[in-house]
Amino acid sequence: MSATPEERLAQENRRLRQELEALQSQAQAWQSEKQAFQTQVQELETIRRNLEHTVALYKRCLFGSRSEKIDPKELEARIAKAAAQAREQLAQEKRPGDPPPEAEEEKPEAKADPLTDKADLPADRPADPPNQKKRKARPHGRGAFPAHLPRRRIEHLVDPAQARCACCPDHPPLIKVGEDTCEKLVKLPVQYEVHVHVYPQMACQRCHEGVTSAPRQDNRLKADVSVIADVVVKKHVEHQPLYRQQQGFDRLHIPISRQTLCDWTGWCSDEVDPIVQAMAKYICAQPLIQSDETPVRMQLADGQMETARLFAYGLPWAEIVFDFRTDKSQKGPKEFLQGTRAGFLQTDGGSSYVPVFKALYLLHVACMAHIRRGIFEARTDAPLAVDLLLAAIQKLYRIESWAKAMGLSLEARLQLRQREAMPIFEDLGQLIVTLRADVLPKSPLGRALSYAQNQWPAMARYLEVAPAELDNNSTEHALRGIVLGRRNWLHVGQEAGGEKAANLFSLMITCKRLGVEPYAYLHDVLRRLPSHPNKDIWHLTPRGWKETFAPKSPQPNPSG
Repeated sequence: MSATPEERLAQENRRLRQELEALQSQAQAWQSEKQAFQTQVQELETIRRNLEHTVALYKRCLFGSRSEKIDPKELEARIAKAAAQAREQLAQEKRPGDPPPEAEEEKPEAKADPLTDKADLPADRPADPPNQKKRKARPHGRGAFPAHLPRRRIEHLVDPAQARCACCPDHPPLIKVGEDTCEKLVKLPVQYEVHVHVYPQMACQRCHEGVTSAPRQDNRLKADVSVIADVVVKKHVEHQPLYRQQQGFDRLHIPISRQTLCDWTGWCSDEVDPIVQAMAKYICAQPLIQSDETPVRMQLADGQMETARLFAYGLPWAEIVFDFRTDKSQKGPKEFLQGTRAGFLQTDGGSSYVPVFKALYLLHVACMAHIRRGIFEARTDAPLAVDLLLAAIQKLYRIESWAKAMGLSLEARLQLRQREAMPIFEDLGQLIVTLRADVLPKSPLGRALSYAQNQWPAMARYLEVAPAELDNNSTEHALRGIVLGRRNWLHVGQEAGGEKAANLFSLMITCKRLGVEPYAYLHDVLRRLPSHPNKDIWHLTPRGWKETFAPKSPQPNPSG
């Protein structure tokens, strides 16, 4: 029995409906694949931009300037230009009957910037320091040599044949009417001499008992402390590795092996270890400690190399102590800071310190330099946003520079921060939150803003802690002495060698930060240590030595 036309029509409709559903399913699958491809393209585009950003950073580190300084006037000019372009674009988008964009903008009263204009300064604020009124010109020409250098007068006599007047007929002799002087710096040759120490033995001529002699010095070393201090200063201040110093001795025909030089530096480190421990106790007793770390290569007993760490703990632009560790774990900071009376630790956002804050009940003070660095490196990603952020950060730094130039006390500096820096800081934090909502999280600026927002509560503590700095550049500056020398001495010898190097770096870099001549200090301290009472060991630290034993005038290094 054949189907009726209605049944055939219904069957055809069902077939077409099934085909339509199949086509719709296929279209949805294609749409899903398209969206997946678009997502993958966006991810690849983000990866490409991040790789280009990374390559640009490496090129800048290798071939360009690493300075992050930007002229404030240049920043203001770029921001003003961007604002003018935005107003012009907005005016073009307005309809003919709409009011101009200037009528919709709020026009606050012109108020001078307290950091750049003197017209609106608070009445209780002191005047700007003299060196801030006008930038001093860079010195040029020949300057006078220091007065403490010895002078030797050398007269250059005129030839008698030329010491007669050529104008007069009888050629009378010339007389002295004045003199012209010229100073030249001369380096005397390095000279070493051998001191033969003689200890006469005295005895009774009758009983021949009770033999006595003069007190003996430490004769375990073949060199005087003047030579040892010179070797230590050359390596840990002037970055001359021991093998180059050995070559210098060879040129003077003095056979000294490199192992002997290593023994001298090791002996010196052991001698000054109580001084470094006294410095560490002094640092841990302060209310705020700054810390950072840098990698160093360590040679193992089998000759293999590993990456170790030198942790730095110090006070802003004052004492600094280095602690050698074989890894970057939290164990190092925990052990060094155990028992500290400090309440604040200023560091970057490194993972090594995060558990330390909770374990030792320390409050974190962040570093604005690390926050600014990520923002500065993202300037090609979003120029206008970066300019706005950098301009606000520059205002905070100008406040700190003004306070240091005026020599304000900690209490006065804290009041200045509360009065002038806090409004700028709050506006900057709000700007970071606003910009972060409009940028891709994985973009260079997105990562920089994410880091800044995570560090912002810890960064805000510098407004409440007077000894805190705006950044941790003081400790980073101390680490430069390690980084510069690391390119020359390359590595330390096992863990014991790293610990000895940390002691000597602590003393030498602290001397430079406190304005103490390293050689004069170490030469004098090594002579005093054997007879100095341990209870007064603080007097042999660079700060204590400067206040107690330092000579009135600087002493030159006799070794050159």
